[in-house]
This record gives sequence, C-alpha cells and structure tokens, in this order.
Amino acid sequence: MTMKNVLHLCESSDTGGAESVLISLVEGLDKNRYSSVVCLLSDGWLKTQLDKRGVETVVIPQPRTFDFLWLWRLYRLLKDRNIHVMHSHEFATNVYASMLSGITGIPVVATAHGKNYYGEKWRRRLAYRFVAWQSQLVAVSHDLKLFLAQQIGIPADRIRVVHNGIDLSRYRAQDGGNTIRQQLGIAPDQCVIGTVGNLFAVKGQTYLLRACRTVAAAFPDFVLLVAGEGEQLSALEREATDLGIAGNVKFLGFRNDVPLLLQAMDVFVLPSLSEGLPLSILEALSLQKPVVATNIGGIPEIIENGLTGYLVPPKDPDALAEKILLLLHQPQVAAGM
Repeated sequence: MTMKNVLHLCESSDTGGAESVLISLVEGLDKNRYSSVVCLLSDGWLKTQLDKRGVETVVIPQPRTFDFLWLWRLYRLLKDRNIHVMHSHEFATNVYASMLSGITGIPVVATAHGKNYYGEKWRRRLAYRFVAWQSQLVAVSHDLKLFLAQQIGIPADRIRVVHNGIDLSRYRAQDGGNTIRQQLGIAPDQCVIGTVGNLFAVKGQTYLLRACRTVAAAFPDFVLLVAGEGEQLSALEREATDLGIAGNVKFLGFRNDVPLLLQAMDVFVLPSLSEGLPLSILEALSLQKPVVATNIGGIPEIIENGLTGYLVPPKDPDALAEKILLLLHQPQVAAGM
C-alpha cells in the first residue's frame, strides 16, 4: 500500500481546542498508511507538544500582511515533502491551504472550529466562500454548519459536520481527585466547582465568578478551580476580590493534568459566550462529572439538558448559580449524570 503524506496546518500554536484536536488527529492516523508533517505559523505550546511526540514540525512565520514569498515557502514545503493531502485548521490556514490547492491540485480538508474569525468583515466572508468552493469544508458542530450556511453564505451541501472527539483512555478515573485536593489544600468535604479554558472574555469566566458569589452564601468554604491562562487573568483576579470570594478561587494557570483536575471537581462549569464544540465538556462527561454550561454553539449537541447536565442562557450568573447550587444540594442528582 502506497504511503500517503499529509500536511497539517494550524494558524495558532497556543493552547486551545483546535490545537488539541490537531494533536489527536496526528496521533490517531495509521502510521503504516500516513506520514504526517505539521506546518505552524508560529512557535509555541503546540510545537513543543508535537516535538515531544516526534512529529516533524515546520514553522513558517506568518507575515503581518499577505506576502507571496511566504506563500512560495509553503508551496515549496508541499513539493519537497511530496504532500498528497492537506488538513488545515482555523481561518488563515484554511484560506492559505485552499489557495495552494487551487494552484497545485492537492486536495484540502479545511476545518472550522468556531465563529470568532468572521465578524462582520465582508472580506472574510468572501474568503470562506472560496474555501468552501476549493476544499472539503468541515464544521465541528451542526450549529457551526448552520452559521456558515446562513451567515457566511456557504451552500449547506458544501459543509460536512465532524464532531470533535477525545482519547477516552486518558480520562479513566484514577483516585477520585484526592491527589489534586491534597496538592491544593482542599478538604475532602469541601465542594469544588471548576472550569477549564483560556482566560479570554469570550469564555465568560466573569459570569461564573458572579454566580459563585451566590454559591458562597450557601457553601462558604466552596472552592472554585480556574484552569487556563490568558489576557483576562488580572481582571478576573480583581473581580474575585471585589466580589469577596478571592479566598475561594484558585487560578491555576495552564495545566497538563486536566484529567486529574477534573476528578477533583464536584461540578464542571463552562460559561462561554461562543463555542464550536468544546473539548472540556467532552472531558468532563467522560469522567461522569455533572456539567453546567451555556446553551450556545455546539454545546446542546453534547449535553442533554437535565440528563447529562444543565444548559443555561449566556451572560446569566443567576441561572448558573441556580444549577450549580441544585447539584451541590442534591448530590444524588449529580451522581446520576
């Protein structure tokens, strides 16, 4: 059987869902049939992770404005590695890969992970119509497919939905979270709420903090674990202080032990304002943790409201608090999810 060479492209090298999906895809491909090369537009966390796994990774820094010389370097990479198919992620690399597909005839699978790339810029909408025409466009949720069809103007039959997945072998219960609780000084009888995600405004952590002020009235010694890093850290720390819950909140930064961290939580919360199909919810569900999440994006496609978790409106701290408290007050309900 002839070996197929696959070039994976990703715009970002930071921590995030699309980056984690790329790692899973590279690791999951049959090594007897596919040889993978990854092209990134910047150095960072993703390259480090790929290097650890022995994956060939090439960094071609992205210019601030479109540069044909930059595109030529990517073209040369395709030819030098005898690439048979490209798989791109995120807006910029989806556009670049589609352009090169038009030049070289190399087929491309372009995956859209969210709605944040488009906004109201007509150039971006036009560019993505070109992507859909030139590639096999993949959306990670039915909600995202509907958005691309209705808001961007892409024919629905040009979009295929492929939900994100995770490696379940990494999420087998080990010690019930005892190790993490001991490390963080959390008593066995303390209630632990947690969230995992980059600290960006779109992730909505500020609304979770406001909800936790209500939680504190019923559970004064509760603990909120916030895993992730980003530009909102200082603002969130100030807000926790202003709300009078700074002593309850532990900002943990980036964590590479998310499975253990999730096991220490009684309730997992994702208060996002926009999502494609969040891996963090899949991770929490795989460990049978009850989830409270906003009713946006692809989240309703993986949470059955009232069965595997609770869905609440975005930007609604009261609704978040109500469902968190329900689960904390009724552990039998939480255990059934």
